[in-house]
Amino acid sequence: MHPETLTATDISAKLRSLRRARGWSLNDVEVMSKGELKAVVLGSYERGSRTLSVKRILQIAKLYGVPASQLFTDKKSYESPIETRRMLDLRTISRRAQIESPSQERFILMTRFIRSILESRQDWNGEVLSIRNEDCRVLSLILNIERAELIRWLDDEKVLLALR
Repeated sequence: MHPETLTATDISAKLRSLRRARGWSLNDVEVMSKGELKAVVLGSYERGSRTLSVKRILQIAKLYGVPASQLFTDKKSYESPIETRRMLDLRTISRRAQIESPSQERFILMTRFIRSILESRQDWNGEVLSIRNEDCRVLSLILNIERAELIRWLDDEKVLLALR
């Protein structure tokens, strides 16, 4: 995006790209903004069917933790989205948290973290959980391992259900 050729469509696409890079849904943004930014409104901004004010651009940029100028550039200084969808087998994780093993502590920590995700997303199916970019980042911090190592470990432990 060059300033002289920048369009409203470019800014709308950038909004969607920044949100997705964090692994956030429209509803996640509504929750994180404590209802100040409604999912339906953000979706309208991202589609370009609603006009953005400077005040709203500043609010969204602050929520995303980026300078407002990031909305007007094609620089990719922020993490790109996960290309594949990762699903966790919650039943297996729960069982492993109860079985004494070298990995038990990791599974106990994962179970606590997963419970908080399920509560925040109001997701009660209890069998699988789709984990997002941000979930992986936080989980790797909790478990004190690099993100790539986290994905390998989850796969090795047979709790990573699908890579699509």
